[in-house]
This record gives sequence, structure tokens and C-alpha cells, in this order.
Amino acid sequence: MKEKRIYLVGNPNCGKSTLFNQLTGLKQKTGNFSGVTVEKREGTLTLDDSEWIITDLPGTYGLGGIAEDKKIAYEVLLSRKPEEQVIYVLDALNLERGLQFLLQIIDMGVPTLVVLTMKDVLEKKRIQLNLEKLKKSIGLQFVLVNAKSGEGIDTLKEVLKNPNSFQKRPRIWTWGTKEESFLTTAKRKLGITTNEAEFFLSQSLKYLNKDPHLSEERYFAKFPEETKTWLRSAVEGKGYHFYYQEEMIYRSFLIKKVLADVITYPKSVPGSWEEKLDRILLHPILGFVCFFLLMGLLFQSLFSFAELPMDLIESGIANLQSFVESFLSEGLFKSLVTEGIIGGVGSVIVFIPQIALLFLFIGILEESGYLARASFLMDRIMGKFGLSGKSFIPLLSSAACAVPAILGTRTIENKSDRFTTIMVSPLVMCSARYPVYILIVGTVFSFPPIFGIFNVQGFVLFSMFFLGMIASFGFALLFRKTVFKEDASYFVMELPRYNVPSIKSLFHTVYGKVKSFLSTAGQIILYISVLLWFLSHFPAEYKNNEWKTSPIESSYIGTIGKVMEPAIEPLGFDWKIGISILTSFAAREVMVSTLAVLYGSEENEEGESLRSTLRTETRADGSLVWTPLSGLSLLVFFAFASQCMSTLAVTKKETGTIFWPIVQFLYMTILAITSSFLIFQLGKILGFS
Repeated sequence: MKEKRIYLVGNPNCGKSTLFNQLTGLKQKTGNFSGVTVEKREGTLTLDDSEWIITDLPGTYGLGGIAEDKKIAYEVLLSRKPEEQVIYVLDALNLERGLQFLLQIIDMGVPTLVVLTMKDVLEKKRIQLNLEKLKKSIGLQFVLVNAKSGEGIDTLKEVLKNPNSFQKRPRIWTWGTKEESFLTTAKRKLGITTNEAEFFLSQSLKYLNKDPHLSEERYFAKFPEETKTWLRSAVEGKGYHFYYQEEMIYRSFLIKKVLADVITYPKSVPGSWEEKLDRILLHPILGFVCFFLLMGLLFQSLFSFAELPMDLIESGIANLQSFVESFLSEGLFKSLVTEGIIGGVGSVIVFIPQIALLFLFIGILEESGYLARASFLMDRIMGKFGLSGKSFIPLLSSAACAVPAILGTRTIENKSDRFTTIMVSPLVMCSARYPVYILIVGTVFSFPPIFGIFNVQGFVLFSMFFLGMIASFGFALLFRKTVFKEDASYFVMELPRYNVPSIKSLFHTVYGKVKSFLSTAGQIILYISVLLWFLSHFPAEYKNNEWKTSPIESSYIGTIGKVMEPAIEPLGFDWKIGISILTSFAAREVMVSTLAVLYGSEENEEGESLRSTLRTETRADGSLVWTPLSGLSLLVFFAFASQCMSTLAVTKKETGTIFWPIVQFLYMTILAITSSFLIFQLGKILGFS
């Protein structure tokens, strides 16, 4: 079977990922772009006797500039093999913006097919697009689809079968008279006849003109010394304007002319519901009310809607343990499998419904167009903390995971903004904290719902999210006033249209995130659960044909815990919590499996859930370990502590030095210990327990 490669390229929010899902279905895998830690998605599409490997490149508005997402798309297209092709995804409602990028792709000499999305919205808005004229003007094949419903996808697949559908064509826009004349002369003198060679020449001319967007010599260096000497003498001091910004202006002239010929808008557009909704969601007061209501709804739903599936999973894990126990004889192996592996891993799997709900909610916010509006809204507040609205989406993305959030800062061109966002992103509550928070909140705040509707646990969880955001803003201000003093960048963005989220796309998003959570965190949890089981059962001795294990207090883990207990007692923690804090440095959610293994090592004939077991845990003096005060202290510790090796690793990667992850770890750890200590000690003084 022939194997071919296609890159999906386009602007953000143009329907690229939805089209990717339509073409590849579930046949996807994720990885990193070579040399950079940015996730890429690949999928396969089989048509007749050919298999297409489709790579979804990061959405970007163009190839020029210094933002990392632009660089990645640029480098992938530059280093592609000649036979590799591009499907350019073009939002039919944002043709002017999308055609700018398309003309850059054409200039590079890439074989391209254009897929126009938003067919349904065009029809709904009664906007007429003359596709034949557009094809003739641009010189490429265009296919109009509705990526959400799949309308037009079969036609697209038929078009893909024809190798002539991907076309290359010479540059279709022109520079100013002076520059175009020189370019023609240079091409003739140097014997340049192909798109690729002309692209290298134009990039070299920008370099010689000292274009701030092109400071590297890579293109110019490809020419022989004789050519380089001639180009220098012909360009330098002659007043040519070979700049990226000039190029955009000249492309705009052509685009406006083309659009005037191919697109017809309805004569009058009445005040739409989108405009009315924007007046509320972007209102300086009502907008924030809506934002916090939405966040409150999210955290209420995490407890209210996930309770039933959690109970089902818990009982399923208990049944699995009983089933396995019935097949295994008494001994260490049975204990390892049921307590160490099933108990440890199962204690985290039980939180999958909440994690899936979280990703579903964030996916809906993003696909509906609300996330961009929240970013616009928050720009007003973030400006007071020295950041622009560009930092809000990475910060809100931290609610899922700090690692992609830090990678997402590559879209921030201002270095001070970017580094500040990287340093404070881990303070925002991430999904890895949810299992820990939900366990603690469910254990110590088990109060009945207020008015029978509002869940107290949901309020506490929302407060933790709010605390994380406030802390990140506060430290952002501190960093901007001390270390990163450069002026904040301006925030300019085009608000996307409101869209009904695609169920298929949401399914893929949630499925992919949960799968990633299970495959990455799950492996760490498994390894640590096995290690903890060993440390909590040994030293052991073999007597009378059976292994006699140590009580947990005198096991290896018990000995380590007892040594560290005096240091953490002022925070309200006992030695078992101390051990779970240590192991959670590998991944925050490991704390839950650690507690499950530690408590599973003790006799628990009632088969109670972990939360029930924790509620009855006592200290040597008979007082309860898990109280609202100690629980609050632990919550705040986890809110601020830098308990994530992956985050520190990606911070090092993105800042290019070990210095900033060390600073990040130290300031977060000091903040966590100090806050926990103050909360527990002040709470005790005030008479709380």
C-alpha cells in the first residue's frame, strides 16, 4: 500500500482539528515535533490503495514572526520532503486573514489543496461565495465542506485520490515597482526559475534589509560567495523595502481585489444574537459575573454529576479485588496484586469521571468561542498585574495541566510576559490536583447540600481554583515588578464566532486527554504503588513455610515516615501524609494511591472506601488526623507546592536554563510550607480543629 504524508495547515479556530477528526476518526496518535516538546497529532486515512498520514500542525496566522508556534509550522514546511503536500484549511468567514497565510504557503512552493470550512455558517448568514472565481484567482483547487457535520467530506476524499489536486503555482502577488524590478533582474542573473529558489532569494533580501522578523543568515548562507557578494552590493544602501510587513501589505492589495470579486454579503444584517450576547459576556461587570457563574457551575458539576459513576467504579474495583482474591492463595503475591496494584491504581482510576467532566467543560468553552471572550475580558484585570490577555489562555489551560499550558506560552511574543506566565502557571489548579482535592474535600467536608442543591464540596473546590488564580496573579505582579521589568505587550485578537461544539470533536478531546492521563500518570502510579507495597510490608522473614511481614509502623516506609514526622507535625500532617507528599513529587495524583496502599496495608475487614477509612484515622493521643483544619492545611499545601517533575522539566526546556525551574520549585515550596503552617497554627489558636 502506498504511503503518503499530508500536513494540515491553517489559522487557529478555522476548523482544522475538526476536519482532522473527520478524516482520521480514531486512527490517531500523539507525539512531539522533532527537536521541540510540542504535541503533534497524527492520524491515518486509507483511500483505495493509498494510506495518508495526516499531521495536524499548530494553528498560526502566518510564518513570519518570533512566536514559537509560527516557528514550528515554518520549520516543518521548510524541512518537508518534496512529495509531501499540504491541505490548507481556510475559514470561509475569515477569507482575508486566511488568504494571507495561504499566499505564504504558495510562495514556498508547497503542493497545496485548499479546504474551505464553515459552509453551514455561510449559508446561514446568506453570504454568497463564487468558488469558481476564487479557484481561478488563486490558481488552486478549493473544496467547500462543513467539518462539523461531515458534509462535503466524501467529495474531499474523492478529490484527494487525484494527485493533480495538489498544485504548485508561482507567486501571485507583486512587490512595489522598484523591488519587483530588482527581483526580476536578480532572478534572471542568478538563473532562478522555481518557487523554492525564489523564496530563498526573497528571504535573503529581507535578511540583507535587516528585517527584524528575519535576523538569521540561513537562506543567504546557501548562496555561493560570488552570489552573496553581488547581492550585498546590489541591495545594501539602495533603499529597497524587502520586509515582512511590506510583503503583508502587498499581499493585502491582491486579497482585497480577489475578495471584492468573489464574495457577496447580504444587503442588510440585522442586530444578531451574537452581538447581544457579546454585550453581556464582554460587559465590565456582567461579563465577570457570567465567568464566575460558569466556573462555579463547573466545580458543582464535578461533584454532583460524577458521584454515580465514581460509586460504580469503586464497586467495580472492589469486585475485581474479590474476584482476584478468590483465585489466589494467601501470601505475598496475593497481597501485592490486590492491595498494591489493584488498590493503588484503582484509587486513582475512580476519579476519571471528574477529570473527563473537566476536559469536557473546557472543550465546550473553547469550541463555543467563549474562551477567547474570557481571555479578552480578563485582559482588563491582567493588565493590572503586568500581563496581557494573551497570558490568560495558558493560565486557564493550567486547569487541565501546567505542561501544555507552559508550552502554550510560545504564542506570547513578549519575553517578560512569557517567562512570567511560565513561572506562575503551576499555581493554577490542574487536573492532577483534582484526585487529591476531591479525596481531601470528600473526607473532611462531608456536609449535606445547602438548600438541598448546592454542594459544599463544590464550593470548596471552586475556592481552590480561585485561590490558584489569585496566587498566580499576585506572583505575576511580583515577578513583573522585580525580575521581568520589560513593558507588557499589547493584546490584539479577533474574537471567533459563536459555534455549537462538535460532539465528535469533544469526544476525541476528552477521550485523548483521559487516555493520556491513564497512560502517563497511570504508569507512574503503578510503579510507585508496587514500590510502596514493598516498603510497607518489608522487612519480612520466612518462617514455617510462610512469609511474616512487618507491621506498617516498623516497615521501611513506617521508619522513614516516623523520622520525618516531627518536621511536618506543625503543618497538621502525620507520617502517612508525609510519605504521600514525598511520593507525589513524581506526579501529584500519586498521593491518593500512596494513601490507598498505606491504609490498605492495615486490617480493614469492613472493606470501607479510602475516604471512610481516613475519617477514622487517629493519632497516638486519640485525636482525629483528618479534620477540616488539617484538611484545609493540606489543600493549601497542594495548591502551592511544586509537586510535579514534568512541570519543572518543561520549564527548563522553555526557559533554556536550570535556573528558572529551581526558582519555581523554591518559591512554590516555601509558599506551600509557610501557608500550611500559618493556617494550621492560627486555626488551632482560634479553637478550630
